[in-house]
Amino acid sequence: MYKEDNILYPSIYLSAGEASGDAHGAGVVAELRARYPDAELFGLGGDKMQAAGLELLEHAGRMSFMGFAEVVRHLPFIMSVRKRVLDAIVRRQPDLLILIDYPGFHFSLLRKLKKMGVIGDSGSAPPTPPQAGGKFHPPLKQGGKTKVLYYISPQVWAWKSGRAKELAELADHVAVIFPFEVEIYERLGLPVTFVGHPLLDEIGEIPPRGQFLKSVGLQPDDRVVGLFPGSRKQEIRRHLSLLLETIKLVRKFQPQCKFLLAESPTLPCRFYDKLLADSVGVTRVAGQSHAILAHANASLVKSGSSTIEATYFGNPFVVFYKTSPISYAIGKRVVRVPFIAMANLIAGEEAVRELIQDQATPESLMSELLPLLTVPARIEACRTRLKRVREKLGEHGAAKRVAEIACTLIEGSPR
Repeated sequence: MYKEDNILYPSIYLSAGEASGDAHGAGVVAELRARYPDAELFGLGGDKMQAAGLELLEHAGRMSFMGFAEVVRHLPFIMSVRKRVLDAIVRRQPDLLILIDYPGFHFSLLRKLKKMGVIGDSGSAPPTPPQAGGKFHPPLKQGGKTKVLYYISPQVWAWKSGRAKELAELADHVAVIFPFEVEIYERLGLPVTFVGHPLLDEIGEIPPRGQFLKSVGLQPDDRVVGLFPGSRKQEIRRHLSLLLETIKLVRKFQPQCKFLLAESPTLPCRFYDKLLADSVGVTRVAGQSHAILAHANASLVKSGSSTIEATYFGNPFVVFYKTSPISYAIGKRVVRVPFIAMANLIAGEEAVRELIQDQATPESLMSELLPLLTVPARIEACRTRLKRVREKLGEHGAAKRVAEIACTLIEGSPR
Protein backbone atom coordinates (compact mmCIF):
# COMPACT_ATOMS: atom_id res chain seq x y z
CA MET A 1 0.00 0.00 0.00
CA TYR A 2 1.22 3.48 -0.74
CA LYS A 3 0.01 6.97 0.11
CA GLU A 4 -0.44 9.98 -2.16
CA ASP A 5 -2.29 13.22 -1.36
CA ASN A 6 -3.37 11.61 1.93
CA ILE A 7 -5.15 8.85 0.00
CA LEU A 8 -4.10 5.23 0.32
CA TYR A 9 -3.88 3.15 -2.84
CA PRO A 10 -3.45 -0.61 -3.05
CA SER A 11 -0.05 -2.02 -3.85
CA ILE A 12 -0.02 -5.35 -5.69
CA TYR A 13 2.90 -7.53 -6.74
CA LEU A 14 2.26 -9.69 -9.83
CA SER A 15 4.65 -12.28 -11.16
CA ALA A 16 4.87 -14.41 -14.31
CA GLY A 17 8.04 -16.08 -15.52
CA GLU A 18 7.16 -17.31 -18.99
CA ALA A 19 5.55 -16.09 -22.22
CA SER A 20 2.26 -17.88 -21.52
CA GLY A 21 2.15 -16.45 -18.00
CA ASP A 22 2.80 -12.98 -19.41
CA ALA A 23 -0.20 -13.38 -21.74
CA HIS A 24 -2.42 -14.62 -18.91
CA GLY A 25 -1.18 -11.95 -16.51
CA ALA A 26 -1.76 -9.08 -18.93
CA GLY A 27 -5.51 -9.56 -18.68
CA VAL A 28 -5.34 -9.51 -14.88
CA VAL A 29 -3.23 -6.34 -14.87
CA ALA A 30 -5.73 -4.66 -17.20
CA GLU A 31 -8.67 -5.68 -15.01
CA LEU A 32 -6.92 -4.39 -11.88
CA ARG A 33 -6.04 -1.11 -13.60
CA ALA A 34 -9.72 -0.67 -14.51
CA ARG A 35 -10.68 -1.08 -10.85
CA TYR A 36 -7.72 0.74 -9.29
CA PRO A 37 -6.35 3.26 -11.82
CA ASP A 38 -3.85 4.65 -9.32
CA ALA A 39 -2.72 1.37 -7.78
CA GLU A 40 0.93 0.42 -7.54
CA LEU A 41 1.34 -2.69 -9.70
CA PHE A 42 4.87 -4.06 -9.89
CA GLY A 43 6.64 -7.38 -10.40
CA LEU A 44 7.92 -9.84 -13.00
CA GLY A 45 6.36 -10.04 -16.45
CA GLY A 46 6.84 -9.58 -20.14
CA ASP A 47 5.91 -7.05 -22.78
CA LYS A 48 2.17 -7.72 -22.50
CA MET A 49 1.98 -7.22 -18.74
CA GLN A 50 4.14 -4.11 -19.02
CA ALA A 51 1.89 -2.69 -21.75
CA ALA A 52 -1.14 -3.33 -19.53
CA GLY A 53 0.41 -1.25 -16.75
CA LEU A 54 2.85 -3.35 -14.74
CA GLU A 55 6.14 -1.87 -13.52
CA LEU A 56 8.74 -4.52 -14.32
CA LEU A 57 11.42 -5.52 -11.86
CA GLU A 58 12.70 -8.06 -14.39
CA HIS A 59 11.58 -9.18 -17.83
CA ALA A 60 10.04 -12.66 -18.02
CA GLY A 61 11.93 -13.30 -21.24
CA ARG A 62 15.12 -13.62 -19.21
CA MET A 63 13.48 -16.05 -16.76
CA SER A 64 12.28 -18.76 -19.14
CA PHE A 65 14.43 -21.86 -18.68
CA MET A 66 13.52 -25.39 -19.65
CA GLY A 67 14.77 -28.60 -18.14
CA PHE A 68 16.81 -29.42 -15.06
CA ALA A 69 20.16 -28.67 -16.69
CA GLU A 70 19.05 -25.24 -17.93
CA VAL A 71 17.83 -24.22 -14.48
CA VAL A 72 21.06 -25.32 -12.80
CA ARG A 73 23.18 -23.40 -15.31
CA HIS A 74 21.23 -20.19 -14.70
CA LEU A 75 20.78 -20.63 -10.94
CA PRO A 76 22.97 -17.63 -9.94
CA PHE A 77 20.87 -15.32 -12.11
CA ILE A 78 17.61 -16.80 -10.78
CA MET A 79 18.77 -16.30 -7.20
CA SER A 80 19.77 -12.70 -7.90
CA VAL A 81 16.31 -11.98 -9.30
CA ARG A 82 14.68 -13.59 -6.27
CA LYS A 83 16.75 -11.37 -3.97
CA ARG A 84 15.69 -8.24 -5.88
CA VAL A 85 12.06 -9.33 -5.69
CA LEU A 86 12.29 -10.04 -1.97
CA ASP A 87 13.89 -6.65 -1.32
CA ALA A 88 11.16 -4.89 -3.32
CA ILE A 89 8.34 -6.72 -1.51
CA VAL A 90 9.81 -5.99 1.92
CA ARG A 91 10.36 -2.33 1.00
CA ARG A 92 6.98 -1.71 -0.67
CA GLN A 93 4.83 -3.95 1.56
CA PRO A 94 2.20 -4.84 -1.06
CA ASP A 95 -1.30 -5.73 0.04
CA LEU A 96 -1.41 -8.74 -2.26
CA LEU A 97 0.84 -11.05 -4.24
CA ILE A 98 -0.61 -12.54 -7.43
CA LEU A 99 1.67 -15.35 -8.58
CA ILE A 100 0.99 -16.82 -12.02
CA ASP A 101 2.11 -20.42 -12.62
CA TYR A 102 5.96 -20.75 -12.66
CA PRO A 103 6.02 -22.83 -9.43
CA GLY A 104 9.76 -23.43 -9.12
CA PHE A 105 10.49 -19.74 -8.65
CA HIS A 106 7.27 -18.81 -6.91
CA PHE A 107 7.34 -21.53 -4.27
CA SER A 108 10.92 -20.60 -3.42
CA LEU A 109 9.80 -16.99 -3.10
CA LEU A 110 6.83 -17.85 -0.87
CA ARG A 111 8.88 -20.05 1.43
CA LYS A 112 11.34 -17.22 1.99
CA LEU A 113 8.58 -14.66 2.52
CA LYS A 114 6.89 -16.86 5.10
CA LYS A 115 10.17 -17.40 6.91
CA MET A 116 10.63 -13.62 6.97
CA GLY A 117 7.11 -13.17 8.36
CA VAL A 118 5.83 -11.24 5.35
CA ILE A 119 3.06 -13.74 4.53
CA GLY A 120 1.11 -16.10 6.75
CA ASP A 121 -1.71 -15.85 9.26
CA SER A 122 -2.79 -12.27 9.67
CA GLY A 123 -4.38 -10.52 12.58
CA SER A 124 -5.05 -7.31 10.74
CA ALA A 125 -8.24 -5.28 11.08
CA PRO A 126 -11.02 -5.82 8.50
CA PRO A 127 -10.83 -3.59 5.43
CA THR A 128 -12.93 -0.48 5.01
CA PRO A 129 -15.29 -0.53 1.99
CA PRO A 130 -14.27 1.71 -0.92
CA GLN A 131 -15.72 5.22 -0.76
CA ALA A 132 -17.58 7.15 -3.41
CA GLY A 133 -15.62 8.09 -6.48
CA GLY A 134 -13.81 4.75 -6.64
CA LYS A 135 -10.99 5.78 -4.29
CA PHE A 136 -9.56 3.03 -2.13
CA HIS A 137 -9.36 3.78 1.59
CA PRO A 138 -8.42 0.64 3.51
CA PRO A 139 -6.76 0.92 6.90
CA LEU A 140 -3.03 0.55 7.24
CA LYS A 141 -1.98 -3.04 7.78
CA GLN A 142 -1.41 -2.52 11.47
CA GLY A 143 0.78 -5.60 11.65
CA GLY A 144 -1.24 -7.60 9.15
CA LYS A 145 0.50 -9.64 6.51
CA THR A 146 0.49 -9.65 2.73
CA LYS A 147 -2.16 -11.86 1.12
CA VAL A 148 -1.29 -14.41 -1.56
CA LEU A 149 -3.40 -15.31 -4.60
CA TYR A 150 -1.94 -18.13 -6.69
CA TYR A 151 -3.27 -18.12 -10.27
CA ILE A 152 -2.80 -21.28 -12.34
CA SER A 153 -2.04 -24.10 -9.97
CA PRO A 154 1.13 -26.17 -10.22
CA GLN A 155 0.38 -29.48 -11.91
CA VAL A 156 0.18 -31.32 -8.59
CA TRP A 157 -2.01 -34.00 -10.18
CA ALA A 158 0.94 -34.92 -12.44
CA TRP A 159 3.94 -34.68 -10.13
CA LYS A 160 5.13 -33.24 -6.84
CA SER A 161 1.72 -33.78 -5.23
CA GLY A 162 3.13 -32.45 -1.96
CA ARG A 163 3.06 -28.98 -3.49
CA ALA A 164 -0.72 -28.89 -3.05
CA LYS A 165 -0.42 -29.22 0.71
CA GLU A 166 2.42 -26.70 0.78
CA LEU A 167 0.42 -24.23 -1.29
CA ALA A 168 -2.44 -24.57 1.19
CA GLU A 169 -0.01 -23.38 3.85
CA LEU A 170 1.41 -20.53 1.78
CA ALA A 171 -1.53 -19.03 -0.12
CA ASP A 172 -4.84 -17.45 0.85
CA HIS A 173 -6.64 -18.42 -2.36
CA VAL A 174 -5.90 -20.39 -5.52
CA ALA A 175 -7.50 -19.69 -8.90
CA VAL A 176 -7.43 -22.84 -11.04
CA ILE A 177 -7.99 -23.17 -14.78
CA PHE A 178 -9.07 -26.82 -14.98
CA PRO A 179 -12.25 -28.05 -13.28
CA PHE A 180 -10.72 -31.25 -11.88
CA GLU A 181 -8.25 -29.18 -9.81
CA VAL A 182 -10.96 -27.78 -7.51
CA GLU A 183 -11.40 -30.97 -5.48
CA ILE A 184 -7.66 -31.18 -4.78
CA TYR A 185 -7.63 -27.91 -2.86
CA GLU A 186 -11.07 -28.25 -1.32
CA ARG A 187 -9.84 -31.39 0.43
CA LEU A 188 -6.99 -29.33 1.90
CA GLY A 189 -9.23 -26.48 3.06
CA LEU A 190 -7.66 -23.87 0.76
CA PRO A 191 -10.18 -21.47 -0.80
CA VAL A 192 -10.26 -22.32 -4.52
CA THR A 193 -12.09 -20.95 -7.56
CA PHE A 194 -12.31 -22.45 -11.04
CA VAL A 195 -12.00 -19.32 -13.17
CA GLY A 196 -11.95 -20.97 -16.61
CA HIS A 197 -9.04 -21.08 -19.00
CA PRO A 198 -7.49 -17.69 -19.83
CA LEU A 199 -6.97 -18.80 -23.41
CA LEU A 200 -10.67 -18.21 -24.04
CA ASP A 201 -10.10 -14.48 -23.53
CA GLU A 202 -6.82 -14.30 -25.43
CA ILE A 203 -7.97 -15.61 -28.78
CA GLY A 204 -8.13 -12.61 -31.06
CA GLU A 205 -10.08 -12.25 -34.26
CA ILE A 206 -9.10 -14.96 -36.75
CA PRO A 207 -9.21 -14.06 -40.47
CA PRO A 208 -11.21 -16.34 -42.82
CA ARG A 209 -9.30 -19.34 -44.13
CA GLY A 210 -8.99 -18.11 -47.69
CA GLN A 211 -7.80 -14.69 -46.62
CA PHE A 212 -5.24 -16.10 -44.20
CA LEU A 213 -3.83 -18.67 -46.61
CA LYS A 214 -3.52 -16.11 -49.38
CA SER A 215 -1.67 -13.79 -46.98
CA VAL A 216 1.01 -16.45 -46.50
CA GLY A 217 1.25 -17.38 -50.18
CA LEU A 218 -1.04 -20.43 -50.24
CA GLN A 219 -4.36 -21.19 -51.92
CA PRO A 220 -7.71 -21.47 -50.08
CA ASP A 221 -8.18 -25.12 -51.08
CA ASP A 222 -4.67 -26.26 -50.12
CA ARG A 223 -4.31 -29.17 -47.71
CA VAL A 224 -2.31 -27.65 -44.86
CA VAL A 225 -0.32 -29.07 -41.94
CA GLY A 226 0.64 -26.83 -39.02
CA LEU A 227 4.06 -27.30 -37.42
CA PHE A 228 4.56 -26.27 -33.79
CA PRO A 229 8.08 -27.08 -32.53
CA GLY A 230 7.79 -24.85 -29.44
CA SER A 231 8.74 -21.31 -28.46
CA ARG A 232 12.06 -21.77 -26.61
CA LYS A 233 15.35 -22.03 -28.46
CA GLN A 234 16.41 -25.34 -26.93
CA GLU A 235 13.14 -27.11 -27.69
CA ILE A 236 12.98 -25.69 -31.22
CA ARG A 237 16.50 -26.95 -31.93
CA ARG A 238 15.49 -30.38 -30.69
CA HIS A 239 12.12 -30.59 -32.44
CA LEU A 240 12.52 -28.81 -35.75
CA SER A 241 14.82 -31.41 -37.29
CA LEU A 242 12.29 -34.09 -36.33
CA LEU A 243 9.51 -32.17 -38.08
CA LEU A 244 11.58 -31.56 -41.20
CA GLU A 245 12.30 -35.28 -41.52
CA THR A 246 8.60 -36.01 -41.01
CA ILE A 247 7.72 -33.62 -43.83
CA LYS A 248 9.93 -35.57 -46.24
CA LEU A 249 8.01 -38.76 -45.47
CA VAL A 250 4.58 -37.14 -45.67
CA ARG A 251 5.38 -35.73 -49.10
CA LYS A 252 5.89 -39.24 -50.46
CA PHE A 253 2.19 -39.93 -49.82
CA GLN A 254 0.78 -36.39 -50.01
CA PRO A 255 3.01 -34.48 -52.44
CA GLN A 256 0.61 -31.53 -52.69
CA CYS A 257 0.48 -30.96 -48.91
CA LYS A 258 1.58 -27.55 -47.64
CA PHE A 259 3.36 -26.94 -44.34
CA LEU A 260 3.09 -23.86 -42.14
CA LEU A 261 5.76 -23.40 -39.47
CA ALA A 262 4.63 -21.40 -36.44
CA GLU A 263 7.62 -19.23 -35.51
CA SER A 264 7.87 -17.55 -32.16
CA PRO A 265 7.53 -13.77 -32.53
CA THR A 266 10.02 -13.30 -29.69
CA LEU A 267 12.88 -14.98 -31.56
CA PRO A 268 14.85 -13.35 -34.40
CA CYS A 269 14.42 -14.62 -37.97
CA ARG A 270 18.11 -15.46 -38.16
CA PHE A 271 17.64 -18.10 -35.47
CA TYR A 272 15.28 -19.99 -37.78
CA ASP A 273 17.33 -19.22 -40.90
CA LYS A 274 20.16 -21.46 -39.75
CA LEU A 275 17.87 -24.32 -38.73
CA LEU A 276 15.93 -24.18 -42.00
CA ALA A 277 18.92 -23.73 -44.30
CA ASP A 278 18.43 -27.09 -46.04
CA SER A 279 14.62 -27.24 -45.93
CA VAL A 280 12.36 -26.82 -48.93
CA GLY A 281 8.67 -25.99 -49.12
CA VAL A 282 8.08 -24.84 -45.55
CA THR A 283 6.14 -21.59 -45.21
CA ARG A 284 7.31 -19.60 -42.19
CA VAL A 285 4.68 -17.65 -40.26
CA ALA A 286 5.56 -15.60 -37.16
CA GLY A 287 3.06 -14.49 -34.54
CA GLN A 288 0.00 -16.14 -36.09
CA SER A 289 -0.13 -19.50 -34.34
CA HIS A 290 -3.85 -19.21 -33.65
CA ALA A 291 -4.64 -18.65 -37.32
CA ILE A 292 -2.56 -21.69 -38.25
CA LEU A 293 -4.36 -23.88 -35.70
CA ALA A 294 -7.73 -22.54 -36.84
CA HIS A 295 -7.15 -23.29 -40.52
CA ALA A 296 -4.69 -26.20 -40.77
CA ASN A 297 -6.30 -29.48 -41.74
CA ALA A 298 -4.12 -31.10 -39.08
CA SER A 299 -1.10 -30.13 -36.99
CA LEU A 300 1.94 -31.56 -35.24
CA VAL A 301 2.06 -29.84 -31.85
CA LYS A 302 4.76 -29.90 -29.19
CA SER A 303 3.37 -30.78 -25.77
CA GLY A 304 2.63 -27.65 -23.75
CA SER A 305 0.19 -24.75 -23.75
CA SER A 306 -0.18 -24.99 -27.53
CA THR A 307 -2.10 -28.24 -27.10
CA ILE A 308 -4.84 -26.35 -25.24
CA GLU A 309 -4.91 -23.79 -28.05
CA ALA A 310 -5.17 -26.60 -30.59
CA THR A 311 -8.00 -28.14 -28.58
CA TYR A 312 -9.87 -24.84 -28.60
CA PHE A 313 -9.87 -24.68 -32.41
CA GLY A 314 -10.85 -28.32 -32.70
CA ASN A 315 -8.86 -29.40 -35.74
CA PRO A 316 -7.05 -32.76 -35.51
CA PHE A 317 -3.50 -32.78 -34.19
CA VAL A 318 -0.78 -35.10 -32.94
CA VAL A 319 1.23 -34.27 -29.81
CA PHE A 320 4.96 -34.92 -29.64
CA TYR A 321 7.81 -34.12 -27.29
CA LYS A 322 11.52 -34.84 -26.97
CA THR A 323 13.88 -33.71 -24.24
CA SER A 324 17.37 -34.57 -23.07
CA PRO A 325 17.84 -38.16 -21.85
CA ILE A 326 18.60 -37.02 -18.30
CA SER A 327 15.53 -34.76 -18.11
CA TYR A 328 13.34 -37.54 -19.50
CA ALA A 329 14.73 -40.07 -17.02
CA ILE A 330 14.04 -37.71 -14.11
CA GLY A 331 10.60 -36.87 -15.41
CA LYS A 332 9.62 -40.50 -15.91
CA ARG A 333 10.43 -41.23 -12.28
CA VAL A 334 8.33 -38.41 -10.84
CA VAL A 335 5.44 -37.85 -13.27
CA ARG A 336 2.45 -40.00 -12.34
CA VAL A 337 -0.19 -39.39 -15.01
CA PRO A 338 -0.98 -41.57 -18.03
CA PHE A 339 -0.81 -38.65 -20.51
CA ILE A 340 1.13 -35.42 -20.93
CA ALA A 341 -1.21 -33.58 -23.32
CA MET A 342 -3.76 -31.48 -21.43
CA ALA A 343 -6.50 -32.47 -23.89
CA ASN A 344 -6.01 -36.09 -22.87
CA LEU A 345 -5.78 -35.32 -19.15
CA ILE A 346 -9.02 -33.35 -19.27
CA ALA A 347 -10.73 -36.02 -21.37
CA GLY A 348 -9.48 -38.87 -19.20
CA GLU A 349 -8.60 -40.73 -22.39
CA GLU A 350 -6.35 -40.35 -25.40
CA ALA A 351 -8.37 -37.75 -27.30
CA VAL A 352 -5.29 -37.07 -29.44
CA ARG A 353 -2.30 -39.29 -30.07
CA GLU A 354 0.86 -38.37 -28.19
CA LEU A 355 4.34 -39.54 -29.13
CA ILE A 356 7.00 -38.92 -26.49
CA GLN A 357 10.80 -39.25 -26.54
CA ASP A 358 11.79 -42.46 -28.38
CA GLN A 359 8.27 -42.81 -29.78
CA ALA A 360 8.60 -39.43 -31.49
CA THR A 361 10.18 -40.49 -34.77
CA PRO A 362 9.55 -39.20 -38.29
CA GLU A 363 7.95 -42.54 -39.18
CA SER A 364 5.54 -42.56 -36.22
CA LEU A 365 4.58 -38.91 -36.66
CA MET A 366 3.89 -39.52 -40.34
CA SER A 367 1.79 -42.63 -39.68
CA GLU A 368 -0.36 -40.81 -37.12
CA LEU A 369 -0.71 -37.65 -39.19
CA LEU A 370 -1.74 -39.11 -42.55
CA PRO A 371 -5.13 -40.54 -41.41
CA LEU A 372 -6.00 -37.13 -39.91
CA LEU A 373 -5.54 -35.68 -43.39
CA THR A 374 -7.13 -38.38 -45.53
CA VAL A 375 -9.56 -40.61 -43.59
CA PRO A 376 -12.91 -38.86 -42.96
CA ALA A 377 -13.96 -41.18 -40.13
CA ARG A 378 -10.68 -40.58 -38.25
CA ILE A 379 -10.94 -36.82 -38.79
CA GLU A 380 -14.51 -36.62 -37.52
CA ALA A 381 -13.83 -38.84 -34.51
CA CYS A 382 -10.92 -36.64 -33.46
CA ARG A 383 -13.01 -33.48 -33.88
CA THR A 384 -15.79 -34.97 -31.74
CA ARG A 385 -13.40 -35.86 -28.91
CA LEU A 386 -11.84 -32.39 -28.98
CA LYS A 387 -15.25 -30.73 -28.88
CA ARG A 388 -16.05 -32.55 -25.64
CA VAL A 389 -12.76 -31.39 -24.13
CA ARG A 390 -13.36 -27.81 -25.28
CA GLU A 391 -16.65 -27.74 -23.37
CA LYS A 392 -14.74 -28.41 -20.13
CA LEU A 393 -12.48 -25.36 -20.44
CA GLY A 394 -15.09 -23.10 -18.83
CA GLU A 395 -16.43 -19.72 -19.91
CA HIS A 396 -14.82 -16.46 -20.99
CA GLY A 397 -13.75 -14.02 -18.25
CA ALA A 398 -10.89 -15.72 -16.38
CA ALA A 399 -8.93 -12.49 -15.87
CA LYS A 400 -12.05 -10.72 -14.61
CA ARG A 401 -12.71 -13.47 -12.07
CA VAL A 402 -9.10 -13.38 -10.86
CA ALA A 403 -9.33 -9.59 -10.41
CA GLU A 404 -12.55 -10.02 -8.42
CA ILE A 405 -10.84 -12.52 -6.12
CA ALA A 406 -7.98 -10.05 -5.71
CA CYS A 407 -10.39 -7.28 -4.75
CA THR A 408 -12.05 -9.54 -2.22
CA LEU A 409 -8.70 -10.38 -0.64
CA ILE A 410 -7.77 -6.69 -0.44
CA GLU A 411 -11.11 -5.10 0.42
CA GLY A 412 -13.31 -7.92 1.64
CA SER A 413 -15.67 -7.74 -1.38
CA PRO A 414 -15.36 -8.01 -5.18
CA ARG A 415 -15.39 -5.06 -7.57
